Amino acid sequence: MTECSSDTTQNQDVVRAKGWESALPRAAYRNLERVTTGIPWFEVYRTPGNVFAIYEDGQFEETLSYLVPGEERAVLIDTGDGIGNIRTLAEELTSLPVSVVNTHHHIDHVAQNYLFDDVALFDDPLGLARKAAAEGFSHEEALDLIAPGNVWKPYPEGFDPATYHMPPFSVTRWLKDGDTIDLGNRVLEVIWTPGHSPDSVSLLDRTARLLWVGDLFYTGSIYTFLPGGDFDQFLASYRKLIDLFPLYDKIMPSHNEPWLDKEILKDVLAAAEGIRKGQTPFTVGKGGMRKYDFGRFALILGPDQ
Repeated sequence: MTECSSDTTQNQDVVRAKGWESALPRAAYRNLERVTTGIPWFEVYRTPGNVFAIYEDGQFEETLSYLVPGEERAVLIDTGDGIGNIRTLAEELTSLPVSVVNTHHHIDHVAQNYLFDDVALFDDPLGLARKAAAEGFSHEEALDLIAPGNVWKPYPEGFDPATYHMPPFSVTRWLKDGDTIDLGNRVLEVIWTPGHSPDSVSLLDRTARLLWVGDLFYTGSIYTFLPGGDFDQFLASYRKLIDLFPLYDKIMPSHNEPWLDKEILKDVLAAAEGIRKGQTPFTVGKGGMRKYDFGRFALILGPDQ
């Protein structure tokens, strides 16, 4: 596995239910407004707070990107797997100029950054984000995203699995902790929340009372063992976000389900603290990976964590 490996590369180390797509659609989408678009690869939902949740339900990662409009411009939070054209979709959903803000550098979050002229990414101390931007991801690195069993929808017209890769991209703004992103009468605050990766950030909208958490939390198996992942930083990031509870009500993860109650973060923190104290049973998978299963979510730690 290379230094810039994606979340997907390690899916082989997590037990995958056969026919995972048969459980779709997930219950979280039932109360959201479905938006019809001309690009069927994506399912699009409008959430309260005037946000478009862009859902790649046809691929095993079930990646979520978000289009967040202000009065002067919009931001696209992550650019997904690179299978459907997310720029064309964004331009269908808004007439505002669109820039990209990434929650972190993993392949399933930056795959179409190269299609955009304005990209913001956190400048992590290990330089992994800079490496991803400079080098992109090769066909070999991307291949597991489209491995047999990982895609159930037909590929969009023009997508070629034989040449699938992620080109390098330019970063026009390297983010720091505490930065703000002004969209015109809408401001997103950058909160550094490492643990899943060293460049992971959460984005806070105080007015809409929303928090985008990237891969720090999602329903499913949450990883802390990828390059630059750190379980102690993971714990610290959860404590930071729980301290900010007075400022938001809902969290917007980058996989599986959007628009979740913030209280689940307390459950994850309690679970993680129990793991750190050695109080929690686990199963051991390939390479010594330890899986701690808590039902709605699981935590996957490496053998040295």
